[in-house]
Amino acid sequence: MEKLKRNLEIILTLTMLICGWGVWFLLKKALPESYFGWYPVIPCFFYIMGLILIQVITRDRKESQLKLVNLYMILRLSKVMASILFGGIYLLFVKEQLRDFSIVFIGYYLVYLGLETYFFYKVEEIIKSKKIDE
Repeated sequence: MEKLKRNLEIILTLTMLICGWGVWFLLKKALPESYFGWYPVIPCFFYIMGLILIQVITRDRKESQLKLVNLYMILRLSKVMASILFGGIYLLFVKEQLRDFSIVFIGYYLVYLGLETYFFYKVEEIIKSKKIDE
């Protein structure tokens, strides 16, 4: 599970770096009127969320399928709540280019959703292969 954990962390890091620098370049150079000062916080937020997700789902423990499904649902709910809280704080206190912030935030949310699904798939694959071996 440690090897999987390391690989997932590498995938997350590379994805966030590529998306972070790519979107920054797009906002700064191609669409300078859409750039907002709080942009770097968005990739950092999703990177931290991803690291927490990886830490929780790669813990090596033997649990029933029902407990794993509950854990996954709790993680997804936590992600949604943290995203709403983050967006709400920005909306209430910063109020800088709300449309641009919303578009970029939703884009990162969708990228993160894809990564999260892939991470869950890989962990389930490992768990099933361990059950077959036992």
